[in-house]
Amino acid sequence: MLRKHPSRDYYTTLAKKLGLFSRAAFKLQYVQRRYGFLKPGDKVIILGSAPGGMAQLAAKYVGPQGLVIAVDVKPQNFKIADNVVNITSDVFDPEVTKKIKEALKGELADKLISDLASNLTGIREVDIPRQLELVEAALRIAGELIRKGGGIYLKLFESPEVKNVEDRLRLIFQKVKRIVPTATRKHSSEIFLLALNKK
Repeated sequence: MLRKHPSRDYYTTLAKKLGLFSRAAFKLQYVQRRYGFLKPGDKVIILGSAPGGMAQLAAKYVGPQGLVIAVDVKPQNFKIADNVVNITSDVFDPEVTKKIKEALKGELADKLISDLASNLTGIREVDIPRQLELVEAALRIAGELIRKGGGIYLKLFESPEVKNVEDRLRLIFQKVKRIVPTATRKHSSEIFLLALNKK
């Protein structure tokens, strides 16, 4: 008998059952279980963090000695965990890097996660360029704030441009992998690039 793949709605239900703020947490759980992406004590920046599922799980992975900086244009006016700092800001705002630096207290971060996404129109010619603009913003922030040896986990939509982003990451990081977490919605073209060990 063939084993059925869990439906994507399964993750929404499971998130509620486990007290997680969103199903996005499982996209982080996937890469954590397979690659041990976050380490205890890590300082992590999460872009596009609302409604807080990834930050909630990241806070557990990095532990009390770690720090999670949750950045979103939507206000997150609630406490996720003691080691999570919420920043309400647009990633295109020139001040966003300054705000993150203040939260890092002058240090560099170990990891950056980008779960950024624009409001989808369903028109690829519109949605893909918008997503690539968000990718560029995430890469700019990562370039300034991620330490040597650090890593990023970056959301994109499947398109010919993904290869270009992948190639650019290979110039900066020692290891780059294309990942489709099991919690990705069935008809989504969403993928992630995992880049480790910044040169």
